[in-house]
Amino acid sequence: MPSPALLLRHPSCRTPGALVLALALAGCAQQRPSGYYETPQESTMSDAQYQAQGRSGARAPSQIQLGFGGQKPAGETSQEQAAQASAAIKARPLAEAKTFLGTLPCLAGGSGCSATRITLTLAPSGEWRARTVFLDRPDPANNIVQQGCWDVIGTQPWRILLQLQNDASKANLTFVNDNVLRVNLIDDLKPALDYHLTRQADIDPINELKNPAALHCAG
Repeated sequence: MPSPALLLRHPSCRTPGALVLALALAGCAQQRPSGYYETPQESTMSDAQYQAQGRSGARAPSQIQLGFGGQKPAGETSQEQAAQASAAIKARPLAEAKTFLGTLPCLAGGSGCSATRITLTLAPSGEWRARTVFLDRPDPANNIVQQGCWDVIGTQPWRILLQLQNDASKANLTFVNDNVLRVNLIDDLKPALDYHLTRQADIDPINELKNPAALHCAG
């Protein structure tokens, strides 16, 4: 009679459970695609982007473009960005485009003088646009739209001067905070009381002025 050691070495003496396990492993190995255990290697470019963007892969949102003066040629992009950066340094509250809205009484006096609702959009490039609506004549045909350049005239608190294209003064404004402007002078008239323009959630590009050429306000 063969010894137990010989029986263990003989193939026919393997247990049914061992054979089933071996067949299952062989089947799994055949189903796995080539390179199953290989991990992809990142390229130098993708690795650099991953490190720069962080694990979330989030990108900073691009700066809001109001389209003042229409589309700029590609060659002017860097110059425009430099001008915007310079303006933002001069006026921290205007590092991004903002639209303000407020209602002013008639400051000139006299009969037939109407209160007005003013929408003012300020761009980091140093440009501004405004729409004035007469409350007793709200038809768009009666609206006044204007544009020009703003400049900083004070920093404690921040104050800006709005000038028209002919260098005439339109308004003198003070930032009460980053989202509220106090009207000091408008059309060379000083309000007897405090009136404010409040920042709006949406940017109003004052599309009535979308066709005029861009102004060169920075400098």
